[in-house]
Amino acid sequence: MTRIPLHQIESPQVLQDMNLQELEALCEEMRQALIEKVFQTGGHLGSNLGVVELLVGLHSVFDFKRDRLVFDVSHQCYPHKMLTGRYAEFGGLRQTGGISGFCNRAESEYDLLTAGHAGTAISFGHGIAEGLRGSSRDGEDPWVVSFVGDSGFASGVSFEGLTQAADAKARQIVVLNDNEWSIAKSVGALARYLSRIRSSRTLNKVYERLHSLTTKIPRLGQRMDEIGEVIRHVLVPGHVFEELGVNYIGPLDGHDLELVIDSIERAKRLDGPILLHFLTEKGKGYAPAANDPERAHGVKPPTKVPSPANVAARAAAPERKSFTALFSRELLRIAGQDDRVHAITAGMPSGTGLTKFAEQFPERFHDVGIAEQHGVALAGGLATAGKRPVAAIYSTFLQRGFDQVFQEVVLQGERVVFAMDRGGLVGQDGPTHHGVFDLAYLRALPGVVLASPRDEIDLARMLDAGVVGSTSWALRWPRANAHPCLGPEPEFRPELTPGTAERLRSGSDGCVFALGVMVEPALEAAELLAEEGIQLEVWDARFCKPLDVGALAAAGRRHQWMATVEEHALAGGFGSAVTEALADLGLACRVSRHGVPDLFVDHMSSRDEQLVFCGLDPQSLAKAWREMTVHSTPAGISAD
Repeated sequence: MTRIPLHQIESPQVLQDMNLQELEALCEEMRQALIEKVFQTGGHLGSNLGVVELLVGLHSVFDFKRDRLVFDVSHQCYPHKMLTGRYAEFGGLRQTGGISGFCNRAESEYDLLTAGHAGTAISFGHGIAEGLRGSSRDGEDPWVVSFVGDSGFASGVSFEGLTQAADAKARQIVVLNDNEWSIAKSVGALARYLSRIRSSRTLNKVYERLHSLTTKIPRLGQRMDEIGEVIRHVLVPGHVFEELGVNYIGPLDGHDLELVIDSIERAKRLDGPILLHFLTEKGKGYAPAANDPERAHGVKPPTKVPSPANVAARAAAPERKSFTALFSRELLRIAGQDDRVHAITAGMPSGTGLTKFAEQFPERFHDVGIAEQHGVALAGGLATAGKRPVAAIYSTFLQRGFDQVFQEVVLQGERVVFAMDRGGLVGQDGPTHHGVFDLAYLRALPGVVLASPRDEIDLARMLDAGVVGSTSWALRWPRANAHPCLGPEPEFRPELTPGTAERLRSGSDGCVFALGVMVEPALEAAELLAEEGIQLEVWDARFCKPLDVGALAAAGRRHQWMATVEEHALAGGFGSAVTEALADLGLACRVSRHGVPDLFVDHMSSRDEQLVFCGLDPQSLAKAWREMTVHSTPAGISAD
């Protein structure tokens, strides 16, 4: 058949009618399209360029309407989306109203899991395999393919799934995409083990030779698996995967499409589960990636040309640094003064601001890979040994280690600082990455201090206080730049004692308590209303736990209504804590809560758009408080 151009592919089933040369040409077209499209919208580039042949091979061998394909993390699913009829939508990749940068059930029947976290694809796939066992009318159960990267594969939950799948003899294939990177360089003993397999030139040559022989001697293909098993045990004694009861095939060149297809076909002849180990190059086909795979991981969308008015406004405004960069700077300062300070990251030294810490204090730096549970328990152990651990983990990923926060840290009364970056809405990454549940899942734990800085100054002060504190602290900040100094200079601010708020503005028409970066839009909204003669009292709560109950009680008696503002889910967050406190005080002050509504906020082009969607921008807040002031009556508690 004549090869169908990429933009005309509506179903991956057309791949099954293409010959090898046509499929290879399709791979090249896809690779060029990825570079072009991702540089237009921003997104994950390196990981997707590295898996083109693997996904073309899988879709040419399997019918994933009958069989099933589950992605781990799924930031490497762009080729899959192109092959499943979504090429025309790539102009809106990660944009408001456009397709997601991850697999999304709402987009396609080929996306089985709305994914975004690592290590889960094997367990989820095993569940599907067990659920489909015995369901086929022809007596042959569907195959389930779990597509996993080497860093996600090293996650503990991956091994939990793999051992269970092996025990159940599941009809499951695990495709291991091994490029030695997640975002940063893969770490840990398993990474070294995979690297040792990768570097075994003898083993690779034997596989390549056997593959070439099968094309010349068809009957040899029937014995290929037996021969490969013998060779593996000779060259890699006690192979860990075989010991688990998993059929292992590899390592194989993941960019040799003929070999990829042949290996998948061979895997289907075995009894599951099967681990197909492919070696790939992150950023394949994009020259700059060869020199810096980490930077090629993600591409930012092109910068829009600002208007002259915006340029003038930015020039007049004070320079802002990202909260991540400020955390990096302040932690270096603290660690230079106190050699008990250790830093922990879960495979994201750059994203959490720990790269410079790792360079300056390598003996006190711990990258645990994508293993947040281990990282948190490690922090508890370090604290028990007299250290001052700082666990820098994105809010959404700390959810994965919640039990260890409870068991190995808080229950033990240990002192750990949790530095939760991306605490809030995250724009293009969407619902799997929003950090909008941390206050709710940490607030119930006794003794934990929950704090959030409004600006650069308080980030430094809170980090200082947390490191020397007598209990565990959790600090949260958003994916945003910090105001250098919002309000009084440091010497005029009240001491950062847990449970003390700071009043920033006086007023008699209503009262606002805002947390963290929401203090700035709250102040701006108050200024807008002041132009209309409405004067609001504005507080920086500073702490979600413990609350400044005294300030709340006094404000509740002075005002007929109170508002709370947070970049967090309304359910169980800061506003909930305030209403609980007011109820305990017996105050009937009306409360208007402003935060993230009870739904999963879709990805949008920017965090700012999401803030507007949630009513957390100054104009939306001013409108709500104007109505509260006009209709203010001493009523009960309400939630907006």
